[in-house]
Amino acid sequence: MDDAERRSILWVLYVTIFLTSTGLGTTTFLLPVYAETLGASYTDLGLIGAVGNVIYTALTLVSGYLLDRFEKVTLYLVFTGTGMVTMALFAFVSTIPQIMILRGLLGLASGTFWVAASTLTAQISPREELTQSLARYNLAWISGFTVGPYVGGLVSSAYGYDLFFYSQAGLIAVSIVLVFTRMRRRIELLNVSSHERATLSELLPLSLAYITLIPFTLVLGIYMAIIPGHMKVVGLSASIIGLLLTITNGTRGLVFLNIQRLVTWGTWKSMLTASLFMGASMFLVRTGNNALTFGVPLIFYGIGSGIMTPVAMDFISKRTPERLLGTAMGVHEAIYGIGMCFGPLIGGAIADSYSAFTLYTILVGVAFLIIPFAYLMTREPKP
Repeated sequence: MDDAERRSILWVLYVTIFLTSTGLGTTTFLLPVYAETLGASYTDLGLIGAVGNVIYTALTLVSGYLLDRFEKVTLYLVFTGTGMVTMALFAFVSTIPQIMILRGLLGLASGTFWVAASTLTAQISPREELTQSLARYNLAWISGFTVGPYVGGLVSSAYGYDLFFYSQAGLIAVSIVLVFTRMRRRIELLNVSSHERATLSELLPLSLAYITLIPFTLVLGIYMAIIPGHMKVVGLSASIIGLLLTITNGTRGLVFLNIQRLVTWGTWKSMLTASLFMGASMFLVRTGNNALTFGVPLIFYGIGSGIMTPVAMDFISKRTPERLLGTAMGVHEAIYGIGMCFGPLIGGAIADSYSAFTLYTILVGVAFLIIPFAYLMTREPKP
């Protein structure tokens, strides 16, 4: 298959990523807001996030293993279908325990989808265009995260959460149709090399890169599971919360546009800058009590996370053998799952036992932990 055909298929893939990530991401962001309307405490919000991310972590490793051994487009279709079913089921929940159960299923759908999407992007892309392809992949899902929360907040405020969940399922249904009609018959991605000797030990040179992601993902978990609920507690409406999340994710997207410049500038400098912005964000969000005082620190967070996500993925993907891309991306997403599990679980308990102010103060130090690990990671010889 020539490079022109690969680029054509990639554009279809990006559209499906946008649609599915809009459904999965918007639901993930607004679920804490919905849970808070049912009386959820900070601890409940943390548990809901943790349940989903425990399953997310496990499924990223499983899906990475499967993607390296079975046909990838077919698996991508199955994983996307799981997401559609999950969105529809959310319309039937009305209690905190029910939300926790379905949040676990959402973790399953998200874990399998994102590993498959990133793996397909890396394998379909012409090798010399990998950085650019990964930038477009990141832009595709962050665009969904940008558009989704604001529109989802408006829909849920005006028409209720049942219609909101059905609308997200509908978006993913369109994605399934595109995968089935525009991708499945045009390309087959099945590794033909033997994997008998392939083990996780081959990814050991990337250990520091994975460890560097842990402080970032702890903060990310709080951003996704606690902060939206916290904004609801202080009196912000679902539509305003959605708008603030849209602005934050839009900021991340604008930073994603500069991935080539960031990679050229240097991984160490980029991650140092990201850490400083995220630390400043957590420091400022401690005193947030209205749209403006939440908006500024969330923009800072958008800048920091907008740097970390694509720079770390670029670093890992360029140092991974093609036959292990699925496994490497599975471990990459598993690290996200670990951080996003323990972050909300511990963070929710701290916020309930002490205060949200104390939680965010601790997160300032967590964000700064990126700095020493990033320094060591970038001093390692290239595998």
